[in-house]
Amino acid sequence: MKILLLRLVLTLVLVLPAAPVLRAQEKHEHKEPETELGKHMEKLNGAWRKLRKQVADPASNVSSLELVAAIRAGLEKAVTLTPIRAQDVPDADRAKYIESYRTKMKEFIGLVDKLEAALKAGDNPAADALVQKMGGTQREDHKEFRRPDE
Repeated sequence: MKILLLRLVLTLVLVLPAAPVLRAQEKHEHKEPETELGKHMEKLNGAWRKLRKQVADPASNVSSLELVAAIRAGLEKAVTLTPIRAQDVPDADRAKYIESYRTKMKEFIGLVDKLEAALKAGDNPAADALVQKMGGTQREDHKEFRRPDE
């Protein structure tokens, strides 16, 4: 009886610490499928994060302009792609959904153009304000066009 109890306690001591790790692995398995659009957006995200941190600094304008160019190139490619969430939209509304996505992306590219002009003019406060506006637009558009996290 004591041996059985000892085995049970040892098993619990060894298994319980592994439970959170197993749950974490399970969450990663339910990730959204990797798409070409997702790959482009991940690249954009890296440039976007760097840009947000340095846009207010006039000394970083050259680097900021390079990041803006990378963001624009990625966005121009992303306009031609279709978000995976379009598969969740009924067939009758899918074309309208995709057109709405492309329109929003083109509007965002317009903001990128304004940001580039502000940086070239050395107007970092305006560029910083644009980046803040773009961040809000990005959040709104992601709610509409990205699949919600599971």
